Amino acid sequence: MSFRRIAIGAGLAGAMLLAAVPAMAADTDPEHFEERLDRACARIPNITSRVENALARINGDAATRGSIAWLEVRQAEAQENGRDQLADLIDIRIDIRTERIDVLELRLDFLAEAAEACEARG
Repeated sequence: MSFRRIAIGAGLAGAMLLAAVPAMAADTDPEHFEERLDRACARIPNITSRVENALARINGDAATRGSIAWLEVRQAEAQENGRDQLADLIDIRIDIRTERIDVLELRLDFLAEAAEACEARG
């Protein structure tokens, strides 16, 4: 590698670093931070609604498409029809949905804490 290529590469790296400095400064700007925090606080009700809807769907009755009860009915039908592989796949989906309930409930708790912090902030 020639000295000239090394010098050009170092010059380009330096130029990229200098171009990144204003962007980094913008992230530490208090006004920019406040705007980002306001946008995040504004999104909390929508996210909470989506999580609650997902929980309602998962915990729904057998008529609610995508619920655990709905999947259990489909699994029983698959077993009755001798479709053991499909029944096993549905069983895996049931396990995943059951584990997802815990994650969604934790997310609701976190969103409630975040909403309180946003309210305290004003």
